[in-house]
Amino acid sequence: MDIAKDLQKLGIERDRLTPKFKSFEGTRHIIQYDSPEYVFTLSKTFKPKITGFGITNRCEDGKFVLFLEYDNIYKDLMYKNLANLIKIFPKSFNNFYIAKTSLEGTLGDGKIKGSYHVVNFSKHYKYEIEEYLKLCDVDPYFIEIPKKTAHKCHVLRISKKYWKVNGQEQKQAPEFIETYPFKQNLKNKRESSHAHYRMFWKHWKIIDPFFAYHNFDESKKVELHKYSTPKVEA
Repeated sequence: MDIAKDLQKLGIERDRLTPKFKSFEGTRHIIQYDSPEYVFTLSKTFKPKITGFGITNRCEDGKFVLFLEYDNIYKDLMYKNLANLIKIFPKSFNNFYIAKTSLEGTLGDGKIKGSYHVVNFSKHYKYEIEEYLKLCDVDPYFIEIPKKTAHKCHVLRISKKYWKVNGQEQKQAPEFIETYPFKQNLKNKRESSHAHYRMFWKHWKIIDPFFAYHNFDESKKVELHKYSTPKVEA
């Protein structure tokens, strides 16, 4: 906390302030001063960082697979997004693979709400991926990420995420729950990324009754991305 710099920005002379209260607890720092004109308080929160690992959606041949990241969404709305993609582009997708990234909750109206990662292993050009994302209710920041990063890709986390709820530490990796639709989509003729499938099969422990229907390429490598993310405390 750079007090002198903060005071300078506000045009306040430090020698006119009298220290009154200080608190340095955990990640929250508070300093309060008295002056002849007012009470001046500085408050800053520092979020500790942890390292995360994710997979990018870039394929070895320069094409991409579709990643979708949903935060706090009705589950049936996510299904509608996926059904709409299959309806508009019937020959572009094989089955979607869904993992939950937080505990699902059932609301008073009976609807299920949660956060999810969705992957489709069919390969597409980048302009196609951008078009698909426009039709989905994904996290807006997720759409913008490639423009702001050096790797220019979408990334889905495979490592565990940190939470601290009521003082209890929780760590959870994305957990595979199902494919969508619940039957094989036979109209798709596109090539699928074998390397991405193998990586998610390993980390999500995918149970797949439709494995034999994929038109896999011969790819063996995916790009991994290391990044820093804040711990979440509640």
